[in-house]
Amino acid sequence: MKVMLLVIFSLVLVEQSAAVIYRINATEYHRMPPLFALDDFAECMLEPGGTYCVADYDLSSRGHSDLMHFILEYSSYKKKHFNHTKIHRGTCVSIACKDYFYTLNKTRDLEEILGECLNASLWRSHKLEASLSEIQYCKKADDETILDISDFIVLAVYVFLIMINTIGSFYDIILCEKDSKTGNRYLLAFSIRRNWSKLIAPGGIGPDPRMERLKLFNGLRTMTIVCVIFSHCALLLSCAYVANPHYVEQTYDDLSKQILYNGSLVTHTFFIMSSFLLAYNLQIQAEKAEITWKHIPRGILMRWMRLTPPYALIIATISTWMRHAGRGPLWDLVVTSESNYCRQYWWANVFYFNNYIYQEDICFPQGWYLAADTQLFILGLVIMVLVKKPQHRKVVLILMFVASLVITAAHTYFQDLDAVVIQSPESYRSMYKDDDTYRLVYIRGHTNLSVYTLGLAGGLLAYRWQTNEKDFSKYKKYRWFMYFMLPVGVIIILSGGIFYVDGVTPPTLLRVAYAMLIKPIFQLFVLGYIIISMFKIERLCSSIIEWRGFTWGGRVSYSAFLLHSLFQRALAGVQTTPLVMNDYFIMIVLCASVFLSFGLGVVLWLLVEAPISGVMRAVLAPRSKQTTC
Repeated sequence: MKVMLLVIFSLVLVEQSAAVIYRINATEYHRMPPLFALDDFAECMLEPGGTYCVADYDLSSRGHSDLMHFILEYSSYKKKHFNHTKIHRGTCVSIACKDYFYTLNKTRDLEEILGECLNASLWRSHKLEASLSEIQYCKKADDETILDISDFIVLAVYVFLIMINTIGSFYDIILCEKDSKTGNRYLLAFSIRRNWSKLIAPGGIGPDPRMERLKLFNGLRTMTIVCVIFSHCALLLSCAYVANPHYVEQTYDDLSKQILYNGSLVTHTFFIMSSFLLAYNLQIQAEKAEITWKHIPRGILMRWMRLTPPYALIIATISTWMRHAGRGPLWDLVVTSESNYCRQYWWANVFYFNNYIYQEDICFPQGWYLAADTQLFILGLVIMVLVKKPQHRKVVLILMFVASLVITAAHTYFQDLDAVVIQSPESYRSMYKDDDTYRLVYIRGHTNLSVYTLGLAGGLLAYRWQTNEKDFSKYKKYRWFMYFMLPVGVIIILSGGIFYVDGVTPPTLLRVAYAMLIKPIFQLFVLGYIIISMFKIERLCSSIIEWRGFTWGGRVSYSAFLLHSLFQRALAGVQTTPLVMNDYFIMIVLCASVFLSFGLGVVLWLLVEAPISGVMRAVLAPRSKQTTC
């Protein structure tokens, strides 16, 4: 009997020691020390010898502390809660710690001063202790901005781009007639007037009337990039110091916010569009000339030339002038840190294998998509060129699709990964650098092959149906199905909420099956929407996605994708006080991000993206057409 009581007592102790607190009210929440705090940076920099340090501290207690026990239990629920055992401070050492600061240059170092200073303050307010975990950096009032050779090189590139576009524009306006087909194509490629005309031209216009059916992709690109900007808006703001972290933690129990947490499924729509157009356009090209193995290096080079110039310019800007563009207590933490990573890893980005090499340092985090899509593009191009018979293509695509599902399932099972990237508060703050699911599955090329294969199959089917003039009129009686696709898609996204249920550990079989199937299932609906719109099975939805206003947005969507995080990071970096997060604030930042991204995206498209495309067309044009005005 005694033994039984001892066992029960031991189990109770284990249960208590492993206790987790899932929810608390605002009163209980404010018992804990503030997770983030910032001293006045501007005032600190006015002080002679002013020193401002951003650092992290670990909380502890001298003996038993109910408050410390409470903090440990609350923080142990990492899926939805910040780690409140580690607090983050921006401290003006020369003011807040002046009682300790005077001996800095004599017998004591800065780490010791910061630790003692905050420890004393925390003991007075909460009867807890804090030990210095890490000094992120310290800024001094007499620090000077130092420009290096890379800054001047990038500045020279800006000047060159402005000059060549100015020369090309004046050449077009003064020496050439508007819309004239003659002239030096290399100079005319940099004519802002001509590129503006291309930007606002109706979609689907070209020598082949079948291209008219593809104008729906402008609408799909625009809507998808807005969703991406929205998700990154919340992500990058979370990199700053937040005044009300409880708001962030409560969003996990808000059904409407689950669209954000599992909305990464929408990003994979770009894979569907890319592969669909690859397969469809290659089939059209094959009507005019035989597709041989020579199209493989040519296609890869053309893609690299189309994507890389604006991408490289943004990476160069991040690496150089972005670090000088602002100042504040968080600027180095949020903005300059990315600059340092890009100065080290820019080559991985511009050659599109950054999604396989990063461990902790991430340059341009959303660049994983460009790398994965390029890798899949090369694979898709090789298959489309070398496997030409329809029956053989069918077999190869089926094998690729099944292999991709097996690969994703194997990663999830053998590496014990989550079914989805868990968007925990600390993962947001660290940009997923410690998230194995993100690094090993989400951003890799081979683990997104199932979605890309669906797009290839869709492009081949659409071409065959269009060529054979397949009659879709008999399917119009099922057009009501179109109206269910959007709510079903939302439900699929919200289904990821099952992995955020308090106190529930999903079984391994569910994790593996969900990780394996959720992306292709969701993108199958997207592919269905593309087919229905392309063949006008349902007119209302087709007219919406083909709206003329989406045309220019789709054309500059790539430039908007490259630019949007610069504005969001800068906003987080210039904050001098912790951000007060709420729904209204996030919506305002989203609207501003969309406006700036597409507005300046037009400038990047006119000055870089469109001219490069024009130069590529000039290089490929017959020599006889290279005439003067």
